[in-house]
Amino acid sequence: MRFQNDEKKFLYSNAFDGYLTTESSYIAESIKQEIEIIQKIEKEKKERLAELEQENQIQRSNSDKYIKVKTKVYPRANIAFKCNFCDGGHSDEQVGFNGVCSDDIITNNIRLEKRTWCSSDDCACGQYLNCDITRSELEDVCTNGGFVCYESQMLRDWKALAGIVQTGERKGQPMKLNKVQNNSLCVLTTRDPNSMESDRYIFGVFLVDETYEGDNQDEGYVTTKSKYRIKLYPKEAHKMLFWNYHANDNQPEVAVWSSGLHRYFEDEQAIQILQDIAKLKQGTEKEELANEFLLYFARINDVDISNVPEKSGALKKL
Repeated sequence: MRFQNDEKKFLYSNAFDGYLTTESSYIAESIKQEIEIIQKIEKEKKERLAELEQENQIQRSNSDKYIKVKTKVYPRANIAFKCNFCDGGHSDEQVGFNGVCSDDIITNNIRLEKRTWCSSDDCACGQYLNCDITRSELEDVCTNGGFVCYESQMLRDWKALAGIVQTGERKGQPMKLNKVQNNSLCVLTTRDPNSMESDRYIFGVFLVDETYEGDNQDEGYVTTKSKYRIKLYPKEAHKMLFWNYHANDNQPEVAVWSSGLHRYFEDEQAIQILQDIAKLKQGTEKEELANEFLLYFARINDVDISNVPEKSGALKKL
């Protein structure tokens, strides 16, 4: 635009936004509408850029969280559970763990050994012992899908749970299972009433094909629908002493479980357990399954059976 003493250049149509005017009202209105459209576009552009920046910040934040979670990776391990003795469903083919305990064992677990859950006010067995419900009602709770205890359904559902913290600052909080994964071996252990910890034995094993780590609301668990699950006859089970295979890091020569319902152990110990089960099952209808279980576990976990060392559990160190 030429002035008397100078020449200036203005961006159209910004020049008419507070700088220049036109004599034509028609042109002025047209320019005004055009300016409003441009301003609207610029505003939307700025808002969109702000939204994109906010989305990027959220993505970066989530990415950081994801990276932090992903870096907390636990190595796969096998797991053994400490189970209160349960003779529910006892027969020549199973120790129990498939129904409600007998009256003698209920009394033992509550009044003599004072087992934590058995002695709880919420336990149906305690209610039965206190004559609040009948034996028939207790049986119905277990049979019809109600909860009596972990042990009463262990060999029925082939499921083991991490448990709830019973003492201390974390009392009432669910426990987690961090290391167990699919294709881990789960070993179920117990000991008879009035026996020593060194007498703890294995009464069942299974290959884990479903696992839940647990969170702040629910406890972790492992279970299986696999064919690779074996329960030991009572005579067989008492030969499978847990502490022949496992040893504590501190005082490895002492057979003591202390606190907690589960222990992790390596593939070498898992192979040793499966080898001994295969030997016990020779000449029985489970012989083929036991041998197949051993070979399958070794193959999927890349274990060379020929290089597995001799057992070195606490009882072997005495």
